[in-house]
Formats: sequence, structure tokens, C-alpha cells
Amino acid sequence: MSEEEREDQGILDKLNSGFIEFVEKTFGESGKDFIEETSEKVKEFSSSSIKKFMEFTDSLLENLNLSENEQVIKARDSVEDLLKQAGLLTEDEDDF
Repeated sequence: MSEEEREDQGILDKLNSGFIEFVEKTFGESGKDFIEETSEKVKEFSSSSIKKFMEFTDSLLENLNLSENEQVIKARDSVEDLLKQAGLLTEDEDDF
């Protein structure tokens, strides 16, 4: 991850923390809990959706006999690495 990407992630983390703090001060502990639970569900849904999409992509590459094409596999692996760096795909989802 580049320095700029780390800075962007730091800014996003600060924004998220600030938003959660705002919600907690405005709506109390139940508002904070709601936002945190919703955030976790969105992450789970996004991760699940991305995993399914990558599985579909791998299946498609196999069916179109592109799984041996070096350029296609490099592009696919690059996308996978970017998804991992962004935290949208975890290492344990690697085996699809």
C-alpha cells in the first residue's frame, strides 16, 4: 500500500470514528450500536458479494479456456491483490 493510500485510509478511519462519535452523542449508546452493527453487516455483505464475483470470474475463465492465458491471470491476480489491499477480500477467501 502506498503512502498516499495509507493517508487516505487514515482519513477514512478518522471520518468513521468522528461519525460514530457524532451519532453516539446525538442518539446515545443505542445509536452508536446501530451504526456499528450496520457497518459490520455492510462489510460482511460486500465481502461475500466480492467473493462470489471472484468465484464467478474464475469459473468463467475456466469455461472460456482463459485460465492458462498468462496476461488474463496476471490481470485477475492484480484485481485480487487490490481487493485485498482495500480490505474487501481477506486471505481466507483466497481459495475460490
